[in-house]
Amino acid sequence: MKSIKILCLMAVLLLTCVTAVAQSTHYRSLNDTSVVQYLIGGYVKEGKLYLMANDAYSTLDINKKRELLSMVAREFPHMDITISDSKGRCELWGGSDAGVFLMEQWSNDDMQIDDYKPLELKRNGNSKLFYYIGGAYSNNDGYRNGSLNLRAGTYLYRNIVDITASLSMGYAKTSDTTQFTGSVGADGRYYLPFRPKTINLTPYAGGGVAWIFAPEKQFELRLLAGACLFVGPGSFDLGVQYGTSSGFSATFGYTFRPSLQN
Repeated sequence: MKSIKILCLMAVLLLTCVTAVAQSTHYRSLNDTSVVQYLIGGYVKEGKLYLMANDAYSTLDINKKRELLSMVAREFPHMDITISDSKGRCELWGGSDAGVFLMEQWSNDDMQIDDYKPLELKRNGNSKLFYYIGGAYSNNDGYRNGSLNLRAGTYLYRNIVDITASLSMGYAKTSDTTQFTGSVGADGRYYLPFRPKTINLTPYAGGGVAWIFAPEKQFELRLLAGACLFVGPGSFDLGVQYGTSSGFSATFGYTFRPSLQN
């Protein structure tokens, strides 16, 4: 009976030793100082090994990288290895009986995120507020009109919609008379979500309402269309305006978007 107890105790001790040895050697390459100085961590998912490297890894040449990853691959046989660093640089290594080999390199910075956000128009300045200085001119049936146009407002949803208050002052001239003209109003623009990729230009369409206080007092509805070329602290604007009372007129000016100190 006593001998059986001794045999059982010896078996338990042997099993404990084997387990300890196995645990000490499991993934031992990941604990090697020559590896951990380049790798931060990793995980296995769907039969692939994903590793995160530090900045020192990018200083290695292709042969040094192969030696490093071959050490790791011995404990992850026949697994493809994806390794990336903090700057978005990535590599895909294939695993085989002969070791590892580089299959592909890429950088997440190459995705050009701006191409995936066509609604986010590029505008300088850190404020959604803007002001516009421009003019308008029309010549309808011998009735010529020129005016100074001022607008102030703010960009709304994703910079593709704005709302403004406007003031217009100028003159209206016929064959024999010249009269002062003026109006105040409110309008909004919708910047269409497409533009040439090589030019920061976008078309717009909009509408509004105005109260004409000279030469006659009356309300009118307005429709707007044009395009903006974003240059400098704002954009050059060129468009067409149609008013139910004033008719068609060409508009031109510059929209300023100020930079505010934090």
